[in-house]
Amino acid sequence: MILVSMLAVAIAALGILVLAPSSYAAEANRAASDAVVAEAEALITEAGKSDPVDTRLIHKAMDKLKEAMRIDPRNDSAYVDLGFCYGVLRDGPSAIDAYRTATDLNPSGSNFIELADVYLRVGDSEDALLAANAGIIKDPHNARLYNAKGMALNDLQRFAEAEEAWEKALQLNPNLRVAQANLDALNGGSTGRGSIIKHRTQQQSLTPP
Repeated sequence: MILVSMLAVAIAALGILVLAPSSYAAEANRAASDAVVAEAEALITEAGKSDPVDTRLIHKAMDKLKEAMRIDPRNDSAYVDLGFCYGVLRDGPSAIDAYRTATDLNPSGSNFIELADVYLRVGDSEDALLAANAGIIKDPHNARLYNAKGMALNDLQRFAEAEEAWEKALQLNPNLRVAQANLDALNGGSTGRGSIIKHRTQQQSLTPP
C-alpha cells in the first residue's frame, strides 16, 4: 500500500515536471510571436508615411504576421493586424476572415470592435450589429462598442435605437467625440444625418489597431 502511494506521488510529481516546460514553451512562443508582430506594425506605420500608401511594405508586414502565426497560431494580435492590412488593400472578405479568427481566439471587446468596423466598411450592417452586441456581452462598459452598435442600427434605419446606443456610449465615455458627432448628425445637426461617421478616418500615417 505504501509502495502504491509512493508511486502515485512520483507520477504526480513527474506530471508537474512535464507540464511546466510545456507552459514555458508556450510563453516563449508567444513572446517570440509578439516580437515579430511588433516588426510588422513598424512596417505598417512606415507604409502610411507614403502617399499613396506603400503597399510593398504592407505586403512585407503581412509576411511578418504570417510568420508570427506560424510561431504561435493562437496570437490574436497577429490576426487583428493582418485584418488591418487586408483592409488597407481593400480586400474586405479576407479582412473579415482575419478579424473573425481573432475574435474566435480572443473574444475581447477590442477585437469585436474591429470586427464590427470591418463589417460596416463592407456594408454588412446586420453582421456589424451582431459583432457589436457580442462585444458588449464581453465588455459591457466599452463605449466604442456602443458607438459601433449605433452606426449599425443607423445603417439599418433603426434610428431611435441608434440614438439610444450613442447616448449609452456617451454615458460611458463623455469624451467619445465620434459618438457625439453621430448623435448630433442624427438629431439634425448642422451637417445633417448623412454625415454619420461610419468608419475610422483614413489617415496618411497608418496605425494598426
